[in-house]
Amino acid sequence: MTKEEKKTLFRFLTLYLGSLFMLFAVIAYLFYLVEYRFYHDKAKHQMQMKASNLSSQIIHAHMSDTALSLNSLTKASELKIGFYDADQKPIASEIKNEINFDGDFYEKDNQLMLVDKSAFGHLDVTYTVIQEHSFYDTIAQIKKIIIAVLLILYLLFSLVGYFLAKLFIKPIQMKRIQLDNFIKESTHELNTPISALLMSIKPQSEMNEKSYERIKISAKRISDIYKDLTYLLLRNSDLETQSAKNITINKILKEQVSHLSPLAGKKRLTIIENYHEDIVTKIDEESLIRLINNLLSNAIKYNKLGGEIEITTDKQILIIKDSGIGIAKEHQNEIFKRFYRATDESGGFGLGLNIVYKICKTYDIDIKMESEKGKGTEFWLEFKK
Repeated sequence: MTKEEKKTLFRFLTLYLGSLFMLFAVIAYLFYLVEYRFYHDKAKHQMQMKASNLSSQIIHAHMSDTALSLNSLTKASELKIGFYDADQKPIASEIKNEINFDGDFYEKDNQLMLVDKSAFGHLDVTYTVIQEHSFYDTIAQIKKIIIAVLLILYLLFSLVGYFLAKLFIKPIQMKRIQLDNFIKESTHELNTPISALLMSIKPQSEMNEKSYERIKISAKRISDIYKDLTYLLLRNSDLETQSAKNITINKILKEQVSHLSPLAGKKRLTIIENYHEDIVTKIDEESLIRLINNLLSNAIKYNKLGGEIEITTDKQILIIKDSGIGIAKEHQNEIFKRFYRATDESGGFGLGLNIVYKICKTYDIDIKMESEKGKGTEFWLEFKK
């Protein structure tokens, strides 16, 4: 992974994990509020029920003149209980904290306090005070659970995020690899014809037929590379379609076959031409040349030594069939992508079929392909009238 790709991965993870942390933090906080309110109300309700029960016992004992030990009541509960008279002095109490008798239900020193006045002075009890001490222990435990779950989820989703980031960066890596391959292959592709040109024009060598043919093939190859690159990178689709005119495809086919014959001759290929009916379509001439040139160049480049290329035209249909190396099924859905190469054989940029695809798409040409590895490839194009 390159330094730039690592930076991209880091940015993605930072954004993902930052957003994830904020989302989980909000969810955790809302969950905490809900739990806090639930246990708070639950504790308050239990304290009110306890105060009501104590008042009932006090009133009943007083009204029935039954003995009742207030001290025993304060010790018979998990809650801390205190009974106070009208002067706010303790009659019997387990509560050590200072009490706000003007309050009803309040929180103080991490304790819940309830002051109940429903005894109405029976047995001299004016105030029944209840102190709840377990509520904050429960809340502290909930906080620990929330933080633990939050950390576990965050770690889990961090791992998921890392793998997602790797998945996200993979297409970028593939594009970089394809671009690296393009630069490497373009250097090789240009180096071969340039070396042939330089070798053929040495002062001490005589300009024989072989040297002339080598120069011709090399110059044609460099010209085709230049035209492909400029067509793909500098073309203006709108201007092309505006300059489109009715063209006889058979004528362009014959010209391109003638231009590429020396290249086919080097591999001892036989070109079979079956021109049954002229195909006439509205298209920009340079686009048509690039379309045919790339299809024929591939048929030559990826063919077997001594193989065949068959060209057939009939009823607006062009078929170019070769006996070459073929394309494996797993690559057939990808071959029209830019820089994609289905094989490492015979060089190539991975641009030719991408140009073919773009031209077909621009001019609404229906293109189909059939190929079998080791047996050859057939391209089938239907042109609009």
